[in-house]
Amino acid sequence: MRPLPSGLARAATLMAVATVASRVLGLLREVVAAALFGASNAKAAYVIAYYVPFFIQRLLLGGTLSIVFIPTISRYLARGEHDEARAVSANLFTLVFFIGAGMVLAGQLLAPLIVPLAAPGFTASPGLITLAVDLTRIIFVAMLFLALSVYVTGFLQAHNHFTTPALAPLVFNVVIIAGTLLFGTRYGIRGLAVSWILGTAAQFLVQVPVARRYGLRFGRPQLRHPAIQGLARLAVPAMLGLAVVEINAYVGRFFASFVPSQQGANAVAVLDYAYEVVQAPAGIFAISIATAIFPLLSAHAAADARTELRATAMLALRTLLAIILPVAAFAIALAGPLIRLLFERGVFTGAATQAVASAMSAYALGLPAIAAYYIVTRAYYALQDMGTPVRVGGLMIALNAVLDYVLMRLWGATGIALATSVVATVNVLILLYLLRRRLDGVEARRVGATLLRTGMAAVVSGGVMAAAAQAVGSPGTPAAPLLQLAAGGGAGAVAYLLLSRMLRVDELSVAWGMLRRRGAALR
Repeated sequence: MRPLPSGLARAATLMAVATVASRVLGLLREVVAAALFGASNAKAAYVIAYYVPFFIQRLLLGGTLSIVFIPTISRYLARGEHDEARAVSANLFTLVFFIGAGMVLAGQLLAPLIVPLAAPGFTASPGLITLAVDLTRIIFVAMLFLALSVYVTGFLQAHNHFTTPALAPLVFNVVIIAGTLLFGTRYGIRGLAVSWILGTAAQFLVQVPVARRYGLRFGRPQLRHPAIQGLARLAVPAMLGLAVVEINAYVGRFFASFVPSQQGANAVAVLDYAYEVVQAPAGIFAISIATAIFPLLSAHAAADARTELRATAMLALRTLLAIILPVAAFAIALAGPLIRLLFERGVFTGAATQAVASAMSAYALGLPAIAAYYIVTRAYYALQDMGTPVRVGGLMIALNAVLDYVLMRLWGATGIALATSVVATVNVLILLYLLRRRLDGVEARRVGATLLRTGMAAVVSGGVMAAAAQAVGSPGTPAAPLLQLAAGGGAGAVAYLLLSRMLRVDELSVAWGMLRRRGAALR
């Protein structure tokens, strides 16, 4: 088993460590919000108000830039053209600022039109629509700082500097938690929205000093510069691809707005809490590994080294599967105790716990596919093939809408979460099938063997977790969730590691090697 390059392993480990801390803080942020606002209609309005500006920001700036900017700057730096890299970076930095400012202004004007389209089910409650519009206008301001932060993060990662971008989200979450406690208790859900402005501004500003040391400055926009025109040509398909991804992610919330609230648990808020918990391991492992390998994949693609590109991407994918499958088993087997421990306090009720746990279990079924998507799409982006994910994703929107409608009528919010898992799995399988043509194969037998072995170990360990959790702690006691998670998680981890060793899951040695480099990464 060939190990990951040492620099790549250190970068992935550093980001994994920092992302673990950030995700823990992110969950703490949700814990605070849950205690103050529960799964209420006000929290549902906030969810819609956040995702509308975030969708537009990702489409116009943040997500598109991260896809097309890093490969372009990496090429300049690989050729030693540092002055040209700085000139293009300064040019684009200024454009991001002005486009972002225009986005904020447009958001203030168009919010009353956008929100009813995003959550048509809310129109039955005029007060809910009014609240969502107010929150949307506030959060649009935060999206300017978020776009600038994403750009600076991409600039630093293109220069193979990962430390500050990895630590900036910690600052973001700390500021939001503090802001929520300060303003949320005084001004309600609007205080939570204001906290996002403060958090995104802090995330941007903390990266600026380091970016300046690498030469980032504001510059005079030069729209006719060849690199800017090249980026613009790449940005259009990238933007379409992101639109497909974001629309796909949003389809569930669109349908959830029609699901009647039950015992104070709004389906939009329920799905948001559930997906936030499931996304935590995806962020810790998948995004960390995908972000770390992207510059290397881009360099392989620039050198037309398809064999190296395939080997790097598939090793990352197999390693990720070996890590994420037992996490999915944990989320399914111990969903109830986990949600109870995280959220059930303040105004977050037992009924909300049951609803969120059920939705989280359904999301967790698709967690391996959700995680694998980050690796597979980075291979496409390194090849500057934005069109294939767009075309496949377009089909997934239609499939998602159909499944959401059908399964929502059967199981409400849980049905929508299950539809998301099915669509995520189909999506990544199709992308892998098509990628094999570009890379002369995708090591299907090795990936399949890893999936089979780790899947068997994960299923057995999930059963062990459920049995161990059931054997300890009376469900009515306050300590029961913690005892169940400790007993179930511990027993399941031992079972998974022993079975993986018996089944010769070699990819775990790669993950272990990354962990052993943790000290070097932090230095």
